Amino acid sequence: MSPQYNLTRRQQQIVELFNATSDGEPSYLDFLIRVGKCPWDEPCPYAGTKTIPINLAAQYQRHDNMAILAQKALETNQPHLLEATDARNRTPAYLAVQKGNPECLGVMAKAGANLHKACPHVWENQVIPGNHLFDPDPDDPTYKVHTALNETVMSFTNETCCECFEGKKKLLTCSRCEMARFCNADCQKKNWGRHKLVCKRIAKGAKLVTFHDRIPDPKPIDDDCFVDFFPSDDVIEDLDSDEEEEIQEYIWEYYDVKSKEWKVYPKKVNYSLERLYDTYQTEPTCTRCMYKPGDEDAYGLEERKLSANPPDNVATHHAYFTHMIDHQIYTGAGRRMRRRKL
Repeated sequence: MSPQYNLTRRQQQIVELFNATSDGEPSYLDFLIRVGKCPWDEPCPYAGTKTIPINLAAQYQRHDNMAILAQKALETNQPHLLEATDARNRTPAYLAVQKGNPECLGVMAKAGANLHKACPHVWENQVIPGNHLFDPDPDDPTYKVHTALNETVMSFTNETCCECFEGKKKLLTCSRCEMARFCNADCQKKNWGRHKLVCKRIAKGAKLVTFHDRIPDPKPIDDDCFVDFFPSDDVIEDLDSDEEEEIQEYIWEYYDVKSKEWKVYPKKVNYSLERLYDTYQTEPTCTRCMYKPGDEDAYGLEERKLSANPPDNVATHHAYFTHMIDHQIYTGAGRRMRRRKL
């Protein structure tokens, strides 16, 4: 990104700071901010997006420069900048998890960002050039770090055990990363094979933010993260006896973050989950159930281009069987789900 001749002096300064954010040394970025000549909280004038530098740092996986910008946002009483989104409505924390970067996540967690919207439903493959996004696959060695990051974020925001997903009034917190929760030492030991891939790296990023002494407690979940189910979601018409028996044999539940308890999915969603899960057992490529509360016609219809204002007729939730997370793909929120035999 280089300055254009038709830009004003102020616009050129913004471009200079953007270049420093993506490619420069932290000392140079810090210098530009301290001298006060380069606006660090504005979008690039000709990039065509609303991206500001802290979001750009996440895109380029520059946790060092991200920490400088996060610290500045807190020192100037502008914590809302921690939630700055790009053109696809992705926050810096969301990008950190999507790209599989524990250091960037540590920075955002220590700064006190809202991690409820940091649960991406597709992950970026760091091996294949070109920022390609793929469905979550915890069994793929390429995504071991992504898997561990998702587990840690879900444990932190949902306040559930990183290993067994159970929520309790009193959970043990990892003393190093200050994010992962565990029921007890046994759960921590079982999960360590995965959590060790991100634990020290999260702490490394968190150490760069000094505004807080420790990682702040998770923020309350926003009302817009998940829409409540509708009465129509609990009604299934024209089921034969075999289908009725099928939805009664197993039950699907989601973890409600607000009430801190497991709740049963409505019948219509439960049936769709069970039917597709059966397919998933024989066809592993069928990894998810797509639905939209209150709109049966949107079931199974997806639009991969994320935006703050999705079309009315597409599924808003992708419930993945691969790692048992129900994603609200347009808000970036996630919640645990489970299948239980009655």
